[in-house]
Amino acid sequence: MSSAAHGEDLGNQIFVTLRRGEEWPPRTCDVRVRYEQTVGDIKTEAAKALGVPADKMQLFWHGKELTPSYDSRTLLDMNLHTGFALQGYDLTAAPKYWPPVKMTFEGLQVQD
Repeated sequence: MSSAAHGEDLGNQIFVTLRRGEEWPPRTCDVRVRYEQTVGDIKTEAAKALGVPADKMQLFWHGKELTPSYDSRTLLDMNLHTGFALQGYDLTAAPKYWPPVKMTFEGLQVQD
């Protein structure tokens, strides 16, 4: 019987998908985090699952780069809930951005 069947709350399930250079398909994992946990916690858990150092992950949410200034923001602050997904790049290889991005004063942003 699963832990959830015993009433145990495993937290929000957040999907993280990383592209590495021109490799295909991208790699995806899911992490379980609670509302009081942070974007930094998501990166740490995804790093364990995907084998990519957290400082080599470049994640995007709603088309905006989650720069290190977001690392201390909680899921509640960011309005991240179960089933939401973060897209990103494994920077251990030169990124091949798709869709294209542009630099803004807040970091990279997906072009419209």
